[in-house]
Amino acid sequence: MSVDKVRGEIINIGRFLIARELTVGSSGNISVRVSDEKIVVTPSGISFEAMSPEDLIVVDIHGNVVEGDRNPSIELPMHLTIYRNRSDVNAIIHAHTIFCSALAATHTSIPPILDEMVLYIGGEISVAEYALPGSEELARNTLKALGNKKAVILANHGVVVCGRDLRDALEVLLRVERIARIYILARLIGEPKRLPNEAIEHEMEMYELLLLKQCP
Repeated sequence: MSVDKVRGEIINIGRFLIARELTVGSSGNISVRVSDEKIVVTPSGISFEAMSPEDLIVVDIHGNVVEGDRNPSIELPMHLTIYRNRSDVNAIIHAHTIFCSALAATHTSIPPILDEMVLYIGGEISVAEYALPGSEELARNTLKALGNKKAVILANHGVVVCGRDLRDALEVLLRVERIARIYILARLIGEPKRLPNEAIEHEMEMYELLLLKQCP
């Protein structure tokens, strides 16, 4: 996919996040890997409503700016760390959604309580240990908690999701926020029950096979 087309998709997704109240203002960031050496990423300090395709930055895998006049998102180290270690990932969305942020504020992970969590996300949605935004430490903590899954909650911060492309990453974000809401509601009723171990093992095999197909 061309850089120009990716820029347009990122702008559309950013506006969708605002419209659906999945983030606010310039909170959060989006990136897409367009080749082994090129990544398009949102700039720092510009709201998604005001952002234009020309504001987006193209960097290489080491973080050097290739195209663009603005500063890349402060969370670029986190995006790059995931891309370097996950060949199946070609798009990343970091957002400050309401229900995931509530769990982030309480350092609460989501155990595998629904089949879709294992099949589409890879199991438990873990919480990455807190580190300052934009730091290499946060990048390392995020990668460690993410593992081979598609979503991770950042302590006291928000949520990060990834996918084979931008549409896949958005679907994961919507699914994770819905799961977070279900989990919080379930805890008001009683103690949510984990899936049986045999179900988790079977569904993880399916999830891992799908990941292998997505790797180049």
